Amino acid sequence: MERRTLHESSPDLLLHTRPQGARVRKTLSLMPLPLHQTMAALAPLRERICKFWPLVILFLIAVLCFAQIDLSMLGRASLACDVRKLIHDPSGSEDDHLHILAGNTGDKKPLPHPVAIALLHYATTIITPQQTRAEITVTLNILKRRGPCNFLVYGLGHDSPLWEALNYGGLTVFLEEDPKWIEEMRKAHPSLQAHHVKYSTMLSQADGLLAYARENREICSPKHDLLRSDCKLALKSLPPLAYDIKWDVIMIDAPRGYFPEAPGRMSAIYTSAVMAMAREKTESTDILLHDVERHVENTWGNEFLCSKNRLEGVGKLWHFQLSGEGQDRSAQFCH
Repeated sequence: MERRTLHESSPDLLLHTRPQGARVRKTLSLMPLPLHQTMAALAPLRERICKFWPLVILFLIAVLCFAQIDLSMLGRASLACDVRKLIHDPSGSEDDHLHILAGNTGDKKPLPHPVAIALLHYATTIITPQQTRAEITVTLNILKRRGPCNFLVYGLGHDSPLWEALNYGGLTVFLEEDPKWIEEMRKAHPSLQAHHVKYSTMLSQADGLLAYARENREICSPKHDLLRSDCKLALKSLPPLAYDIKWDVIMIDAPRGYFPEAPGRMSAIYTSAVMAMAREKTESTDILLHDVERHVENTWGNEFLCSKNRLEGVGKLWHFQLSGEGQDRSAQFCH
């Protein structure tokens, strides 16, 4: 049988004539272009992409930015609606108020509970703390430096939610002389940790007690343990945690001391000084004494907290810092 090659066949012929012992092989009529020809064909398209890709990227960035702004505005609008609802209908529960104040911020953490409650309290009341802004700032700076810390406060008042919020994450304990006031404050602020304290002194006895302490320096020495002390000024009726915990900051803004039958702050000042000096030598205690324009606070503050330990005075507030002396503490308060 006649055998023809591909060159001898017509252009439409796709099959060779099968030789002896060979198989019929298909040959494609379309062969792929060489690489250099392919790159040359794509060159105009590549130039167009290189020319316009910065604009494409800028467009995508703009879309993402507008989407984020839109979500932020939507969240703010929703929060504003909730706040208006709270203002017009304040009868909701405390948890509802907290949820509104904290907001829904996605992966962001909401406001801590004490902080949110303090904001709600001071935003919806006309009663303000007794201390001025400048005086409060002194305590704020101390808590920023030491917090979260152990914070002991003599007195329970309208500023108590503020102290708890500023010491968020730490332990804040309030000592109050009036049990009825404790119950009232607990109803409004259940998170406050307040304890009732009985005082055996009266303001009218302040001068006599100071003379007693000076005459009995050995009995009232700071080297004695408070619970074993025979000094009349030592407070022994505090809750157990008051003696067990090392207090980093102590605020003396109670008990009452503005009429003769009031307990006065003599024992609170003395006891705070003993607690501070009983700490280790490497530790210190910041003590804040309020109402220093009054005779007792001024005199007893200098006598037991010592003027050399006073770091600053703002308004009616004095800030002392006492260093611990451990087991080798001195028999004198100011030495």
